Amino acid sequence: MVDYEISEPALEGLVVHALSALEGVRLLEAPLRSLGEVFRRTKPVKVERSPEGLSADLVLSVDYGVAIPELAREVQRSVAEALFLATGQKVRAVDLTVAQVEYRQGNHA
Repeated sequence: MVDYEISEPALEGLVVHALSALEGVRLLEAPLRSLGEVFRRTKPVKVERSPEGLSADLVLSVDYGVAIPELAREVQRSVAEALFLATGQKVRAVDLTVAQVEYRQGNHA
């Protein structure tokens, strides 16, 4: 048996890659307004391990005009599938927060 560990940055990279295949959604990249925000800022993607499996917590920005409930289900499915296929571990949750809706030229309903 091969002993290995997958680092948190690698797991987070899998999530980023899964999101890159979807249109109308991306990780939140809010500009920092003060030095205090540098220290308080949470990462827009966090993957945690437990004996029950992996869980991902995402903070997202979506395009104006997309159907958020359908997009949220697609994000959850895509991220869970990417993590499971790469690790073989059960994905017990993919939680997401839509923190921003952006109007992007050409992407409105």
